[in-house]
Amino acid sequence: MRDNASMASRMHCCWLWSFCLLIGCGTSSPAPTSTPAAPSSTLLKPETEPLSNGIDPPTRQIPQVEPVLTQLPPATPQPQIVYRPADDRPRHNDEQLAELGIRRWASRHLILYSDVEPEAAQHLPALVDQLYAALTDYFGPLPPAKDGRDFQMTGYLIGDLAVFRETGLVPEDLPTFEHGRHRRYEFWLRDQPFDYYRAHLLLHEATHCFMTIMPDQSSPVWYLEGMAEFFGTHQQDTQGRTTFGIFPERPDDVPGWGRITLIRQAIADGQPLTLPDIFKLDAHSYGEPTPYAWSWAACEFLARHPDYRHRFQELGRTGRGPGFSTTMHRLFSADQSDLAKEWQLFIHNLQYGYDLDRAAIDFMAGKPLVDLQTVKITANRGWQSTAVLLQVGQTYQITTSGQVVLASEPKPWISEANGITIDYSNGQPLGRLLACIDPETPSAADGMEQVFPLSTSRKFTAPVTGTLYLRVNDGWNQLADNTGSYSVLIEQSDSP
Repeated sequence: MRDNASMASRMHCCWLWSFCLLIGCGTSSPAPTSTPAAPSSTLLKPETEPLSNGIDPPTRQIPQVEPVLTQLPPATPQPQIVYRPADDRPRHNDEQLAELGIRRWASRHLILYSDVEPEAAQHLPALVDQLYAALTDYFGPLPPAKDGRDFQMTGYLIGDLAVFRETGLVPEDLPTFEHGRHRRYEFWLRDQPFDYYRAHLLLHEATHCFMTIMPDQSSPVWYLEGMAEFFGTHQQDTQGRTTFGIFPERPDDVPGWGRITLIRQAIADGQPLTLPDIFKLDAHSYGEPTPYAWSWAACEFLARHPDYRHRFQELGRTGRGPGFSTTMHRLFSADQSDLAKEWQLFIHNLQYGYDLDRAAIDFMAGKPLVDLQTVKITANRGWQSTAVLLQVGQTYQITTSGQVVLASEPKPWISEANGITIDYSNGQPLGRLLACIDPETPSAADGMEQVFPLSTSRKFTAPVTGTLYLRVNDGWNQLADNTGSYSVLIEQSDSP
């Protein structure tokens, strides 16, 4: 039997031990944030009560937990700021140049020296300021200058080339030029007989300066020349507000330009260029005007076509460095076949005011005709798929009903599928139902540019296997004011 004094002594020791523990937990300093919190007392509660046999409880070893140090992620390097190249334009003595008849006009983004009449030159710097805003909106802003200055160019509009050479305004190492040249922050151009074309060339060269100011610029020549032509083709309203990248409506709107005429002449001469042909043009190809016309047409087609324009702008924003070809392949490779077909139709039907939005084709492959099929062909669009796959050698019956309105001034021009002979387009009466076939076999000789006329009722034999496309005949620049549609019934026939 235990001794009571001994038992009391033991109980007193236990009480002191427990009290010390309590005092210790309550007065310790807060643990560092990098050290884990102590385990919950309900999980690791010390056994302070004696066991039933009266033996003191064994001393429990509380595990020591190694402190966990917070691992900070490695510091992210700050991106290095990219700056424009230093502005190394020469400074000129304006008073001495003025004595020689060379005046200076300036705006935020252009200093212009010229010996032409003031009314022909003094408004051009403000025009370039509008161009700069359009270029920034399309391509994105240029990198900043180290000194924080605005991007500004110096241009030289030259009437008397000898005077400009004698004064050193035209560097000795600048190659001979008939129209214009650019180099970093400067450009030079010869005066032109037409006010419009003078401004066009100035905008063309200013666009070059903007696009090529960065040293890693490696876009192909067709793109650089085509986009300079694209932004140079402009229209100004009576308030002086300018729209860039227009599709000219009439030759009189762009005197001296002539790009559409050059392409139509090349087509007539049997020398059309495919898009891959244009993409292969190099700097030596631009010794005469026609390559500029083809480059303009390629950029105009891709920049304005509703299916491609957003991708083409992405190319301009992200692909103008060494990765141009890779970016272009990524953006357009899936549409190579459709691009090739629409390009051929575009250049063979090219005219002033060509409506790319309404002429765009929604390609839809056809299926063999099982029974008969009825489709609606609207008057304000270009080629429209019937979703019918014609079989070579098979005869088909076309029956058309309905009316369309081709113009509303001076009075409505109403037509049925036979067309109205008061006017013609593409060699056929306005309003006539036209057909073409998108061949199933890419190597087929007859492409979609091979058009044949239909009417309110006609049979024809398919020359190739392919999808049937139809349209209401009208000028490619006259689709916007058309209304109405034809209902076209397509069925097989046993006899031609």
